[in-house]
Amino acid sequence: MAYYAPNYLVKDIEKFGIDVLRASNVYCLGNVDKAPNVMLIGQSDESGNQLYENILCRQAEYISILPLMQVLDDFTPTDIIIFPGRYGNARILSELSDYEGKIYIDMNYDCDDILDLNSIKIQTVFLSTSSTSYEKFFKETSYDNLITYFRKKNVSQLLIKENRGGSWLYDFSGKTSYEAPAHIGTTIHSVGVGDVYDIAFMSEILGSNIADNMAFAAWVSSLYAKTIQQEIFKENTELIVQNIQEFTDMEGIRVPWNERVNYPIYMAAPDFDYVDTKKLDVLEESLLYHNFKPRRPIQENGQVNKDMDINEERAIFAEDMRLLSECKIMIATLLYNDQGTLVEIGNYQANGKPIILYDPYLKLDNMFLKNSCTYYCKTKSQVIDAVFIEVSRMVKNGE
Repeated sequence: MAYYAPNYLVKDIEKFGIDVLRASNVYCLGNVDKAPNVMLIGQSDESGNQLYENILCRQAEYISILPLMQVLDDFTPTDIIIFPGRYGNARILSELSDYEGKIYIDMNYDCDDILDLNSIKIQTVFLSTSSTSYEKFFKETSYDNLITYFRKKNVSQLLIKENRGGSWLYDFSGKTSYEAPAHIGTTIHSVGVGDVYDIAFMSEILGSNIADNMAFAAWVSSLYAKTIQQEIFKENTELIVQNIQEFTDMEGIRVPWNERVNYPIYMAAPDFDYVDTKKLDVLEESLLYHNFKPRRPIQENGQVNKDMDINEERAIFAEDMRLLSECKIMIATLLYNDQGTLVEIGNYQANGKPIILYDPYLKLDNMFLKNSCTYYCKTKSQVIDAVFIEVSRMVKNGE
């Protein structure tokens, strides 16, 4: 393992790398000076944008100590994965120009200086739809255009991690695409989940079976997100490995990134200008972050007031009903005991469509209402999980 880090972390990194991770050698390529390695995280469960904020990152200085080629001379690896940073990605890659093993790149953050490199041969580029690189460079690009772009970069495989919706890979040599599901559980944290996925995939524990290796990586990364205790993660991973085929054959959640907008979501709530709608705003932002299509009827069709005549009121009602029929899922948010929201729930329930009841203030005390809905959720993360589960079912059934 080779790394850059602030001086005060060096002893801990080397001890953990050798004693816990069982690395044969741990090399410090350089120091990060003038800044602590402290990150603020807005939403650690990644039900929405994680909102990373690297404290004092602009004043940080990266000071190289050990040449990468010395590491390669000491230890000849068959595979190298690079997690880019502000330590000089292009220089690191240029030093690997004569390296004959496989090179993998997690191209999610701090990648501006390697997007134009074409000469170095890359086995797999990992790209996450939730990363800053995807947001900045690729969000408005179709997967066909991504294939064209990375084919010019001398890349063998492009693997896109689509968050809670699974993953997709394109193999350039075989001109074939592969996909694998995600496995949703209780997310304690999300920092490093994508890195764990990368390592599990490139281990090729299932040989050359690309889809199974993707499925294995999804399982391991989901286990990592469930705990911050290393020993528990290790034990759970060993259980997967011991029963690997049974786990990789399991059906999970598969919701392709580009198909999510085809399943509009009706947001039933008292979304009025005199109500505190912050919970709705945050939920909408989270759904958009995951590329879903939330619809807020009052925002789109207007708000009824006492000065309206009956014809204006009926026109708004007709538009709301039209939108209600167009949407595939309803999220009903109980900001308070709103009559309109309850009527919308009843109407949608009669049509047999899935309803996610969101109770952010834990106000629900009615058994009939609770059991009239498909899901009852107390947190935003539970709501997002329920959306993925329902849309995955619809995608599978062609609804």
